Amino acid sequence: VVGESHIFRCKKEQDCRIAHVALIPERPAPLPAALAAIREADLIVLAPGSLYTSIIPNLLVDGIVDAIKASEAMKVYICNVMTESGETEGYTVSDHIRALFSHGCYGLFGLCMVNSAPLPRIIAQRCAKEGSAPVFCDEKECARLGVEIISRPICAVENQVIRHNPGHLAAELIALYRQRTIRVVEDKTGHARNRMEK
Repeated sequence: VVGESHIFRCKKEQDCRIAHVALIPERPAPLPAALAAIREADLIVLAPGSLYTSIIPNLLVDGIVDAIKASEAMKVYICNVMTESGETEGYTVSDHIRALFSHGCYGLFGLCMVNSAPLPRIIAQRCAKEGSAPVFCDEKECARLGVEIISRPICAVENQVIRHNPGHLAAELIALYRQRTIRVVEDKTGHARNRMEK
């Protein structure tokens, strides 16, 4: 299937899972500024969004996965609150992680933030009719993949749609960063940098 907009229709018609996505042309060259930003980052966030058509394509750009892997920054994946009709129906949190690892590399990140805020029943029922459901957090399976689950109240209902609350999400990420990183000063240069605690 060629073209982002055609994936939804094809998946619905064939009632299948997406096995693999690629870019045309494959492995395009990265922007030097993107690689520099990753190298200099203290916190790398794989943000919420359509798994196969918004997040994974970034990992298919040449050098991006290697840059993330080489970074000592804290790396966090923000899992979607709801499954996406035509893309991730029936997916658990570990299914999302597996898809990211299979398109990037195993162990690309070690933390995954999921929503713990309760969802209004009426809104959830309406979403279910549209083919969307809360993403089930199978924490033990995530642990088998080497990923720690961080459960936080990071979603809200906005215009009758369940989505991440940007303010809550940012606050929780900053709090997590402060809890899990230490400041390291190199003796010879006096240069200071942050490093995630093991």
